[in-house]
Amino acid sequence: MKAAALLLALGLAACGRGEDANGYATANQIERLASPPERKSDPLVAVRLEPIAPAELEREGVVGAGCAFTRDGRMLLAAAGGNAIVRVGGATRHLVQTNPVGPSGGFFEDRQLSVSVGRTGAAGAAAGEARSWPARLRVSHRRGELHRDLLGVWTCGA
Repeated sequence: MKAAALLLALGLAACGRGEDANGYATANQIERLASPPERKSDPLVAVRLEPIAPAELEREGVVGAGCAFTRDGRMLLAAAGGNAIVRVGGATRHLVQTNPVGPSGGFFEDRQLSVSVGRTGAAGAAAGEARSWPARLRVSHRRGELHRDLLGVWTCGA
């Protein structure tokens, strides 16, 4: 009987931890519940281009001689035959070419994104049938008024 009373007393004592003497929550507990931890969101995620895998080009219909923007050896934009693609947020997005695409660069857009590519140098390097130039890419999110600039390489041909 004494053991049961002792267990009951210990159980009741455990239930009351963190409360004041009247059984109410403490000011510290209320503060923790009223202020959830801040989650830092990255506003630039809407304009952060992700690498495009070479296998994705044929699957998405971007085939034939065209142009591509690469940075650190990773393709971020591919354009061929009137079709252009980028990856944002894990999804492949098709962009419309708003001007002819060629060695000097190009302009692409959809309902939310606008992408422009322009050469930053006159001298290009030849690699087989393709030619590459240093370039700048600007991706803008129309609704959020966000943009991001990247330096890389613009390659056309082959």
